[in-house]
Amino acid sequence: MQDYQGKVVAITGAAHGIGAELARRFAGAGARLALADIDADALAALHKELADAGAEVLEAVFDVRHSEAMEDFAAQTYRAYGAVDLFFNNAGVISVGTIWEQPLADWDWLLDVNVKGVVHGIRAFVPRMIAQDTPCRIIDTASIAGLLTVENSPAYVASKFAALSLTEVLELQLQGIGSKVTAHVVCPAVVQTDLDHCLEHRDPATYDADDPYYATQDYRDRFAVVTQSIPAGLPVADAVETIITEMEKGTFYILTHPAYNPAITGRTAAVVGGVRPSLVQR
Repeated sequence: MQDYQGKVVAITGAAHGIGAELARRFAGAGARLALADIDADALAALHKELADAGAEVLEAVFDVRHSEAMEDFAAQTYRAYGAVDLFFNNAGVISVGTIWEQPLADWDWLLDVNVKGVVHGIRAFVPRMIAQDTPCRIIDTASIAGLLTVENSPAYVASKFAALSLTEVLELQLQGIGSKVTAHVVCPAVVQTDLDHCLEHRDPATYDADDPYYATQDYRDRFAVVTQSIPAGLPVADAVETIITEMEKGTFYILTHPAYNPAITGRTAAVVGGVRPSLVQR
């Protein structure tokens, strides 16, 4: 890991999982931090942990679905620090279901967080980063589900394909204006986070908790796939080590699970060959 003494690192989805481990790593490397999350208690605990260890930390509690809140976070970060060297556009959520049965409210929530939340981060931070006219990076979190079709979570898959392609377009547009900002996209497979607890922080106004679908066997079986797979996933520390190492090397597509590389290349061959989709072999 490089020396980040005095550098500024902003992270959304910072209170848990990959975001929290990124914060710890960069704090340990001397960076000043701007951390955002919807979970006020967990964010405050992380803030105290890092500040007690000597890090300079700014925190903001908000939902990335709201563009004004993201804009306020960026403005607050620039007022405090004057620049951003790395922005991890990391917040994300998951849901499961069958496309024709899953409540439309789930689609709205997933797309608002995982796609529009990324857009909100780009709109709030990238113009300021461009104006800095210094080398800096934006790192969007997508998923292996943005490269491979996973059958269990249709809204999540759709959102992650969108986040990945959005970051590709961002990088092309940054190149087009000769900006010193570079973009990267992170595509992890299963990591030992608490992603399966994201419903605990969902705004109750965004869905009907009593919708009959949530009591169906289909929903329970699909959600069990998520909860059972996470403990067997890659340790968060290992995922973050790869993310930082590859980012520092300038890698655009940051893949944390090389075991899936044959499936990714196989999907590309299937697209060119017009082959019907098949289940990913795990």
